Amino acid sequence: MEQISEEQSKLLSSKEWLVKVDSQKSTPYLFKFHSSKIDLTCMVMITDTKSVWAEALTGNQIARRWRACNKVDPFVPNSAEENEAEEEWRLSILRNLSEIHTPGGMDNVSFEVVESRSSDFAFEIDCEAFKWTWETCFIGYKSSTEIISKHLVLPLLSVTHTVLSVVKPAGEMSESELEKAIDGVGRAARRSIDTHIKNVISKPRMNTSIRRMTALYNLCDHLPPISLTNEEPKLQIATPPRLRAPDHPPFPTKARDVSPSLMEQSNLAKTPPKLASSPSPSLGRSSVPHELYANAPKQNTTDDSATESDDDELGAKVTPVAAASAPSIPGSPSQHSGFSQSSRPLAKPTTILKAPPPDSDSSPPRPPTKKKKETVTSSSEDSEERRKRVAKLKSRTASARGGVRQPLKRGGKRF
Repeated sequence: MEQISEEQSKLLSSKEWLVKVDSQKSTPYLFKFHSSKIDLTCMVMITDTKSVWAEALTGNQIARRWRACNKVDPFVPNSAEENEAEEEWRLSILRNLSEIHTPGGMDNVSFEVVESRSSDFAFEIDCEAFKWTWETCFIGYKSSTEIISKHLVLPLLSVTHTVLSVVKPAGEMSESELEKAIDGVGRAARRSIDTHIKNVISKPRMNTSIRRMTALYNLCDHLPPISLTNEEPKLQIATPPRLRAPDHPPFPTKARDVSPSLMEQSNLAKTPPKLASSPSPSLGRSSVPHELYANAPKQNTTDDSATESDDDELGAKVTPVAAASAPSIPGSPSQHSGFSQSSRPLAKPTTILKAPPPDSDSSPPRPPTKKKKETVTSSSEDSEERRKRVAKLKSRTASARGGVRQPLKRGGKRF
């Protein structure tokens, strides 16, 4: 038997729990028995309060089991009279089983757990000349918990609540009085099981009694007392600990200066600036390196036209920094002081500045010459070269095609 159906569970609900103890393992077993004399069937359910085993037998199985337990040869009826005799005998076996599986019959019956290859749990019952063996099968953990809850746990809670809530002790109550008390509690529990369980467990007399009994079963050192009233809790909410504020404010962190080498690399990585049309007044001649004047070639001042043409070329090639420089005599103290005070690193110069002639110290300084506009820019040169290339490519493709194009033939004339 793998599972107990709802119908079988209902049939077992009206049966009492029977108890037997395995003397070898000191384990108590609770079981229920149900039989039907109409269809000659019987069923047993046994539990150790953790797992549940069950078995159901028909009339033929009952006769076969009794003959096997009592070592009687099998019998096959051949006539109607033998069939009637067999039915009467099976009914008597079922009646004896029903008499044995009662609280009074269990007192005179021996109980022993035996090993079996055809079942999960087998136990043997012996009463004088009547021997019987149940070979039960495990019904599963889920079904076991449902059976134990419906048939044992909930009824025990309700009965305990009834016994503790009545004014008169249960031992002094008559059978009719106890039945009325049980019926009242059971009907209320059946209507709303959740409310019933809440009312049962919330009673201080009930829950403290269960608590003390649980502590006794588990061998606790300190047994909790039983109280008859519930104490209301007094909550005291304390402020949570917080982080202490620092006595002194934290020192501000000073930003690190950028190294000159990194600044020079970043300036080199940037695109070169466009040439300015007018000199910038903020830049002085001190920004031009002094080494350029030393390396510049010397030139005579006798030829004015050559000097003017050189100055014009210098104005076209000089960078914005050189163009914006103020006129000053080389070697003067202002030039050296300006060069020493400049802290900004410069990129590599791309133009060469011509130093004034050495014999021009006595002559007055020459005013800065105006820079001539470039007649042809690099972009215009590039565009002209691009046009020439396109023209060459067109001429090549035209020559490769073979000159004048020929008309296409459209087909012959129709007559």
